[in-house]
Amino acid sequence: MNPRHIFSVFLVNIRELARDKGGLFFTFLFPILLMLLFGFIFSDTDETVYDVHIQDLDGSASSMNFTGMLGSMDVFDVSIIGSEESVDDFIEKNDVDFVVVIPEGYERSLFIGVMGDVNSTVNLTVKYDPSIQSTRVKMSILNSVLQEMNREITGGRNIVGLTAENVFTDSFEYIDFFIPGVIGLTVMTGAVFGTIFGDTELRKKGIFRKLSTTPISRGEWILSNMLFQLFLAALATAEILLVGWLVFGSVLHLNPIFFVIIIFEAFAFTGLSMLVVRFVKEAQAASALGNAITFPMMFLSGTFFAVDGMPGFLQTLAKILPLYYVNEGLRDAMIFNDTAEALENLVPIAIFAVVVFVAGVFLTSWKQD
Repeated sequence: MNPRHIFSVFLVNIRELARDKGGLFFTFLFPILLMLLFGFIFSDTDETVYDVHIQDLDGSASSMNFTGMLGSMDVFDVSIIGSEESVDDFIEKNDVDFVVVIPEGYERSLFIGVMGDVNSTVNLTVKYDPSIQSTRVKMSILNSVLQEMNREITGGRNIVGLTAENVFTDSFEYIDFFIPGVIGLTVMTGAVFGTIFGDTELRKKGIFRKLSTTPISRGEWILSNMLFQLFLAALATAEILLVGWLVFGSVLHLNPIFFVIIIFEAFAFTGLSMLVVRFVKEAQAASALGNAITFPMMFLSGTFFAVDGMPGFLQTLAKILPLYYVNEGLRDAMIFNDTAEALENLVPIAIFAVVVFVAGVFLTSWKQD
């Protein structure tokens, strides 16, 4: 491939973008407005029903009554963990975010405290994932339940309390969950709409037919467009991270796997768009095609909400969408600094990017355009 050809097309794309006010808006301003809007609105979002896992190490009538009380509440969906299981292993294997452990000796401490011993108290241990917004709501509800329980038992003196243990070493807010989703969404929409509208305009002007008379190859053309979209993705990503830090104080991990995911995402969605744009001729059709590609992934791939909170059939659908693996991989890299999990989510995106590039090289034909 000739680097001069690639660089020339790259410069042409930059000049075209500078003249396109709509493209500048959706590339740089729209994601920031979206992040600020959802960041403020959904910081206090509630859910209707919350999953809670309980491990009863006491096995007494009092501990079973407490479990039954939580299970009878409409706001909680209670599941039981066997007393012989390791809670930490259970959380890791089952992706659980909130576990209440009733300690051995719960009933005895409760009985002694009720009888008047002010020094007799017992704490339930809550192991939770602070990176998930809903766990704070669960903690608040559980605290309210225990306050009411203590009031009924002793008139207000605290016998039963809580000891909170984070299952991760860092503490995260909803905005930390949201920022990787905004980055994934921005890179996708920029690549899809930028490519579809750009190629539609070039076809309308007859540029594609003229390309057949130039020395540039199909592979060089596709790669140059991918590099251009990667350039825009890098600028938009830097802007999102800067605003997240300045406005919300969000500081996330930026390890090498994070950059690799962004590279393959930009290539994957640019390549996909260059393939499907061959089937549209007008700007209106291009807009509809872009929306058809981006909107299902925007709302089903965990951009704004965790996928595990959706119905089962939607979770299955989400896992066949490329953006799902981008979002999961970015969060693995940026929030949890988990390179192994991030790599697992990178693999489908990398394969997808390679496939659409190779398909584009073989299917793109200047003569047909």
